Amino acid sequence: MMKRMIGVIVCIILPAIVWAQHLSGTVTDKKSGEPLFSATVGLTPESGKTVYTTTDLAGWYQFKKLLPGEYVLQVSYVGYKTYKNKVRVSSAGAMVNISMEEDIQLLGQVSVNGRATRAEQKGDSLVYNAEAFKVLQGSTAEELLAKMPGVVVEGGTVQAQGEDVKKVLVDGKEFFDGDINLALKNLPADIIASIEVFDKKSEQAEFTGFDDGEEIKTINIVTKSGFKEGTFGEVYGGYGTEDRYRVGGNVNFFDGDRRVSVLGMSNNVNQQNFSQEDLAGVMASSAGKGRGGRRKGGKAGGGPGNSANNFMVGNLGGVTASNGLGLNYVDQWGEKVKVTGSYFFNQSVNNSEKITDRYFFDSVLPGMSYHETNSSRMENWNHRFNMKLDYQIDKNNSLQIRPIISFQNNDMTGMWLGSNLTDGAVESEVENNSYSDIDAYSVGGSMIYRHRFPVPGRTLSVTFNGTMSDKVGDVYSDYVNRQYGEQTVEESYGQYKATADKQYMWNGSLMFTEKLTDAWQLQTNYRVSYSNVDADRKVYERAAVGDLYEQLDEDLSNVYESDYLTHSGGVGLRFHQKQLNVMLGADFLYSSLMGNQFYPVYEDLNKKYFSVLPSATVRYALDRSNSFILRYRSRSASPSVTDLQEVVDNTNPLFLTSGNPELDQQINHSLNLRYIRTTSSGHTFIAMAGATFQQNYVADSSFVAKEDMVLPSGVEMEKGAQYTKPVNLDGYYSFQSMLTYGFPLDIIKSNLNLSIAANYANVPTIFDGMKSATRELNVIPKIIIGSNISHNLDFTVSYSATINKIFNSVSGTSNGDYINHLTAAKLGWTFWKGFTFQTTFNYINYAGLDEGDSDYFLWNASIGKKFLKHNQAEIRLEACDLLNQNQAFLHQIGSNYYDYINYNVLKPYLMLSFTYTIR
Repeated sequence: MMKRMIGVIVCIILPAIVWAQHLSGTVTDKKSGEPLFSATVGLTPESGKTVYTTTDLAGWYQFKKLLPGEYVLQVSYVGYKTYKNKVRVSSAGAMVNISMEEDIQLLGQVSVNGRATRAEQKGDSLVYNAEAFKVLQGSTAEELLAKMPGVVVEGGTVQAQGEDVKKVLVDGKEFFDGDINLALKNLPADIIASIEVFDKKSEQAEFTGFDDGEEIKTINIVTKSGFKEGTFGEVYGGYGTEDRYRVGGNVNFFDGDRRVSVLGMSNNVNQQNFSQEDLAGVMASSAGKGRGGRRKGGKAGGGPGNSANNFMVGNLGGVTASNGLGLNYVDQWGEKVKVTGSYFFNQSVNNSEKITDRYFFDSVLPGMSYHETNSSRMENWNHRFNMKLDYQIDKNNSLQIRPIISFQNNDMTGMWLGSNLTDGAVESEVENNSYSDIDAYSVGGSMIYRHRFPVPGRTLSVTFNGTMSDKVGDVYSDYVNRQYGEQTVEESYGQYKATADKQYMWNGSLMFTEKLTDAWQLQTNYRVSYSNVDADRKVYERAAVGDLYEQLDEDLSNVYESDYLTHSGGVGLRFHQKQLNVMLGADFLYSSLMGNQFYPVYEDLNKKYFSVLPSATVRYALDRSNSFILRYRSRSASPSVTDLQEVVDNTNPLFLTSGNPELDQQINHSLNLRYIRTTSSGHTFIAMAGATFQQNYVADSSFVAKEDMVLPSGVEMEKGAQYTKPVNLDGYYSFQSMLTYGFPLDIIKSNLNLSIAANYANVPTIFDGMKSATRELNVIPKIIIGSNISHNLDFTVSYSATINKIFNSVSGTSNGDYINHLTAAKLGWTFWKGFTFQTTFNYINYAGLDEGDSDYFLWNASIGKKFLKHNQAEIRLEACDLLNQNQAFLHQIGSNYYDYINYNVLKPYLMLSFTYTIR
């Protein structure tokens, strides 16, 4: 009986002992014994991923829930030699105190005033020290990030090292599925220890060590150790003149591995915290812009753009009221399961007043222009849920599962009036009133199984992804067409367009790696993917009497189905020795595309493609401060179902579009070289140069009807209307370059960042049967001075210019050239007894516009008072657009035209607000 009881007690206690091991200790200066704050501590098991933590103010670090065994412990701190040693964690845990020795070579570069190091390189990451960039108390992560060299935060988008940031992590874990806005706008700056910028590889590449080209620019926010456990956040509310309001908040509950974040917001002052997938293609476009512009520029206080491609905060033109609610959950379930999940709801109402002036290049349509006024109200609802579950089966096997679900609804009511002009005189115009209701959903998931063999370097990984999506839309439109001449001819009609698009997609892959020698590793892979798309579009004409839509228009209707199957096999070699890492590979891609048009007449399409797609990556670190990365990638892009359908879209009768069943696949080649140098004295230098070449580029082929005519499809085309379809053309190439240099200005306790970017593109096009190319050059110099004085006084002064020049290869003349000057100043000051003053001042100037130069000032200011314990509360009076000059302007370039677009903006208002910080 006693033995049985002892056995039961052992069975209960032993697992707790086995799983309760921890490793902890302190990191101090070897000479002085002082603790080193925010040192990076990494722990690597014999087989598995490295986990990281940072030391707190007392130099303390800790790793919990470890299995007994041997680990590699590594500690790095700027100005000190890296510590690396093996440690054994026993059943009683382990404590390892580390004394760091100064690196004499680096120490000579550090100024004697104890300036915090701004940035350093750790492997493939550039790590910014948050303590070196001081911002006001209560600032967000976005405001902190904007001060860092090589990072551009503008218009709701973030660029780092010349590339768009696609994902944001918090302590290496996903935060709202990596949503950039939700992380940067809701996390406070004072919890951040450092910010890491790196190219995140795919899950397979991270496991195997082979670069598969699926990289995205990523930011990882490393929180201070004191905030890894506890509750923090803020709540706010405000009401002002013009019935403006803003309420919301975020609360984060961090308890070791378990992290719960809740956020919510409601406002009508253009604060929008949703991403592109929240729109999911449900937006209906009313303007006829052919195939759309390539590049957008300009500044807008109310937010530029009305395209789903511009998906960050403030990028819906007009005035938007938004409501949002989000929940993010991160936890460790037992010792083998890690889980991350999030849910986000967004509802927004956008009221837009837009004026578009389009000018065609003199080489294609001399004297011709297009003018459009557009008024719309759009309401969008979105729910999205995602989850990531990592199951470590044992030390050699792991499984990851990711389900994703989203639902959207979009209702839009709008009207627009578009006019074709020649030498300023209206020749024809179209008036449209429309209503659309679109519903969409997407359900999908992915699974990755990974296995390590007992032989070092030998791995096998298997992936599977699947997605099912559906979009159904109804659009009702009333048109009035007018032709002006000796007599005015007017025609009125109505249309009902019903669309239903369904897509099923799945893909799978196998990847195997084998270690050949200590320096060489081999990788082979096989991928297969399949997608099926059903597109049903029916257009009905309104009856002459009544409001019934019974007459089916066969010329504008289409029922189409496509099947796309791809097989790919690849091989790669990796060489790694000291500072040099080289990867060479090639994929052999075979694709078959089968399309069937069932209505209005039966047609079939069968295309087969074969491609050899090489790739290469070379990484070389001269030392811990200098590194080069050279990348070459090639990709193929097959035409979409929309591009292949020859059915005409007459949403705007002045700009007809259709697909082209003869399209071939497009091959992209890109080359990129990046050099980064950082020093302990605070100097950061980044240089980037890149080139892109495209074979069979999908370009626009357009012509203008010289008189009323009927297209081969049977659709009528009025005189002056333009018809555009996609075609394959060679000759597309572009070059990109960027230089940025940042360093401290000790004399004014500030940081100075200098940068210049230059981009050139040659875009082929066809107009009226003549092939030409639009050549665009833009140069963007920028200077930013950001204070680093204290958390009570913060200022930023900046100037940038965007110099645009556009040429046509046929005429050699330039069109649409302009220079955009932007001067900005920002000041924040907390002074006597907690009073605060903040102001932002922007001067925007456009020089060289066809419509004449334009400039305006945008001035916002606030005064407030902090109170309660630790100044956790603040009441503030804000004044927006004090000079009543705010504008929203957008410049957009197409294949043979350029646009000037103006939106309505918020009117000046005052708001009294209250903010409470939770710590």
